[in-house]
Amino acid sequence: MRRFALAVAFAWLCRCKAFAAEPGGPPADAPVARVARLITEMRSDSFAARSHAIAGLEALGPAARQQLEAAADDPDPEVHLRARELLVRLKMLDLWSAGQAKLPAGKVTAGKLLQQLADQTGNHILLGDQYGNFHDQEIELDRPTGEFWSLVDEVCRKSSNRVRVHYDTRQPGLVVVAGEPAKFPVAYYGPVRAQICSARRVFTEVLDYEELDSELSHTFQLNLQMSWEDRFRLVAYRAQVELASAVTDTGDELPASQPSGNGWNVASSGTRQLSMSLRLHPPATKARELDKLVLRWGLVAVGDMATFDVANWELGKPYQQDDVELIVESVQAGADGRYEVTVLVNRDLVMPDPQEIVFQENELELLDLEGRPLRKQGQTNSVIDSGAKMKVTFQAEHDASAPATLRLNYPRLRAERDAELVFRHVPLPVGKPE
Repeated sequence: MRRFALAVAFAWLCRCKAFAAEPGGPPADAPVARVARLITEMRSDSFAARSHAIAGLEALGPAARQQLEAAADDPDPEVHLRARELLVRLKMLDLWSAGQAKLPAGKVTAGKLLQQLADQTGNHILLGDQYGNFHDQEIELDRPTGEFWSLVDEVCRKSSNRVRVHYDTRQPGLVVVAGEPAKFPVAYYGPVRAQICSARRVFTEVLDYEELDSELSHTFQLNLQMSWEDRFRLVAYRAQVELASAVTDTGDELPASQPSGNGWNVASSGTRQLSMSLRLHPPATKARELDKLVLRWGLVAVGDMATFDVANWELGKPYQQDDVELIVESVQAGADGRYEVTVLVNRDLVMPDPQEIVFQENELELLDLEGRPLRKQGQTNSVIDSGAKMKVTFQAEHDASAPATLRLNYPRLRAERDAELVFRHVPLPVGKPE
């Protein structure tokens, strides 16, 4: 009888394992095996099979990254070419994606939640500063897994805190301080958060005494604030947002009352927040809200950052890494530990528009013998045929801080995209003059 019971139990376990291998319960290594099969398919003589493999690997996304990195050095030219193309697409996806976090469920202090959120997304969050305390209390999130900005806003909303960027642009990240969070209409796009801070409706009457003619005008403007994660390397943005659609609760479609701006502004490395405005055709006074508002904002960002260190440099000698050529033109030592360094940075990467972006996406550092960075004091730039000429002034903090290593931080990826910002149920000012 006991043997029979053991045999039944063994058969039941085997059946459970069989079920685990079926579609309803795939084994944990199923994605790894599938990626391996698809990479093998890329060697096929069949164009259809290769296309199927590429589509399948792209759909798997980050799960395929590790094996694609290995395949990027495959001796088969078709395999390594397609693998490298897919890796670039994955890096592009990373560039424009929001930071993702999985926070603890149940009652947890707001401070612990924000600290874990910062750690998991690679952002910086300061809890309180000299201008305000942080209100730490236990809260429970509705959805503890999600995107960076929506989680920050939920933590603040539930713990009676408000968030802002650091007043000191040299300090990265956000500051969270005690205070009831504002009720701004908000829209998210990957690493970007847009808020409507105010709506301005103006009725104006101008009386012309020459003709005793009265002219009435009615204007409407939205004032916006754009913020982005400090891990997101924004280097340029359209000076003006573009209206894609604005529909009131009465069903009226509102056009923009100003032309779309095509000019670009360069974003400095310390910039994490911008204020903008948009003028619309005035909504009817009977409208109570914008049922849906869609804006587009042109952005240029860089990613896949790399570091290029040059020690014991020779003036005028080209040093190369990836597609980067770095030439140290001069290093001049001044009084009181001051150094002026002039370098040329040449790249195969297409020169951006506006060209000033190259001075924001490339960062030059000077390190002493112990690897400590000298403090940057100033920089002047000029564009050359293939890249940038940068003259940077550094200040040593210690007597022993003689420069030993020149470091260039540069992007392997640069991309332009229109961020689509969708707002829902935006309240409208409804007061009318007497």
